[in-house]
Amino acid sequence: MEIITYRINPYLNLFELREPYFNPGSEWVRDAVKGLMHRNSAMLKVQGVDTSRFHNHDEQTSQNKPGYPLIIYHYTGGQFLVTGINEGAFALSRLMALYPGPVKVSHQMMVYFSMLKESTQEIEAVDEPVIYQLHTYLPLNAGLHREFESAGAMRKMAMLEEAISKHLEKDMFKYLGIDLPVPEISLIDIPAIEPRRQTYKNHQYLAFNLKFSVGLLLPDYLSLGNGKAFGYGILEKVV
Repeated sequence: MEIITYRINPYLNLFELREPYFNPGSEWVRDAVKGLMHRNSAMLKVQGVDTSRFHNHDEQTSQNKPGYPLIIYHYTGGQFLVTGINEGAFALSRLMALYPGPVKVSHQMMVYFSMLKESTQEIEAVDEPVIYQLHTYLPLNAGLHREFESAGAMRKMAMLEEAISKHLEKDMFKYLGIDLPVPEISLIDIPAIEPRRQTYKNHQYLAFNLKFSVGLLLPDYLSLGNGKAFGYGILEKVV
């Protein structure tokens, strides 16, 4: 699996308010990168780039494309980042090569891209469980919110463990072609059962920052749950 992550440094006009740009899953990150892609779409397509990877829509029908997003826009660890996976990594690297210096993306902002990390890593089973953190994870659909809120502590933990396992097996592994069983998930961050509310696409979700262990070696900056492409449920190993 090829993974590449770029840091996005924004430069706002002097009197521009900062607050709208510092929310988890901020859509401006995708809008900025997608806008630059549109400026260069013809050139990128000549280079073999599937430009639909930048927005996960079919460019003929405008319908959402099923599957796992291969470009993820996120705000993690106080940094604005964009991560490409496989075809998404190729698409992202071709676009970033066109902008070695600062570039204006709107009347309010310029951005500068710098590579943070590039790696080739396969997802694989390991004997000793590895601890991961999930940031602003949106695991539950609307139908499960009421059940979760009325459940006891042990049932809440079980529901979260079941959700993580499902999102690994039925989403990430399925669409990225990973042929591995998901070992037992163990939630280790007890306070995670007390979530906060997060609005995503005009819907209210329960959002969790939690830690869990599993006998898998997973790359950083993949994501799980709802809102994956916008940086909800970003995954990081706990060092």
